[in-house]
Amino acid sequence: MSELTVTVIIPAYRAARTIHRPIKSLLAQTRPPDEILVIDDGSPDDLNAALSTFPAGRITLIRKSNGGAASARNLGIEKAQGELIAFLDADDYWEPCKLDRQLEVLRAHPEVALVASRYHCETPDGGRTGPYPEIAPRDLGRVLIVSGESSFELATRIWTGTVLVRRSSLGDERFVSGLEPAEDRDLWVRLINRKPVYFDACPMATLVLEPGSLSRSSIDVDCGNMLRVVRRHAGLLGPKGLRKWEAQTFGRWAGNLLIQGKPRDALRYAVARLRRKPFAIGGWWIVAKSGAVSFLFRVARGEK
Repeated sequence: MSELTVTVIIPAYRAARTIHRPIKSLLAQTRPPDEILVIDDGSPDDLNAALSTFPAGRITLIRKSNGGAASARNLGIEKAQGELIAFLDADDYWEPCKLDRQLEVLRAHPEVALVASRYHCETPDGGRTGPYPEIAPRDLGRVLIVSGESSFELATRIWTGTVLVRRSSLGDERFVSGLEPAEDRDLWVRLINRKPVYFDACPMATLVLEPGSLSRSSIDVDCGNMLRVVRRHAGLLGPKGLRKWEAQTFGRWAGNLLIQGKPRDALRYAVARLRRKPFAIGGWWIVAKSGAVSFLFRVARGEK
């Protein structure tokens, strides 16, 4: 049986300072990737100079006009030669055995469309947290087939930096531009519904929390686009699941705005959460912190 070939796609914008981190982790793999594509998404810094410190021929730099992470990853998919596709942001890194472990799974389970794993987070001060996500032990280290709301929930727990997916399973599915940073969750929902997937219990990657990185954006953009993703999959979720995920998104939105010192904005989304889940304690807590009088006026006016 011939060895499966692997392409790793790295979207990069203003990444000259950090690009060494993912590249070093790829070159240090016990089973290195066959192809590394760095997609320069119209970056104003000198990415080429940063990459010139690595061995010639190991990395392909592809330039495009700025269009966001989704369009950069999609271009990488179109250019990739590998039978398997992996993704890594320009400030994150893998454990040395990441590809080896995941290839072993895909060889043993040819029916599996996608392998993902848990991961750590690294804070700006060098601290390390995790592993994430919290997932039922019974769902780790085995082949899963999920559908409906279960596939949506699992997809939201997949961090793209841990994924190794078969090109044949991707087919024509692509990331949707304009949904960043929730575009990857949207793709994984579409991909894993009723398809076999495998979630490794061992953390195989580290997400580095750097200001300005591709996966870290304002709470309004993050939650707003996550809400769009939820509603895109309303048919999959069903009425009850739709209310649950809308409420969860509004709750996270409200909580983060409250932390940012924006109680009036937080109240708006707390109200939206309570309209979907009236007995959600967290929603009422935010109402109490934000100002109950304003809340009552909003309810009286029927505002969402």
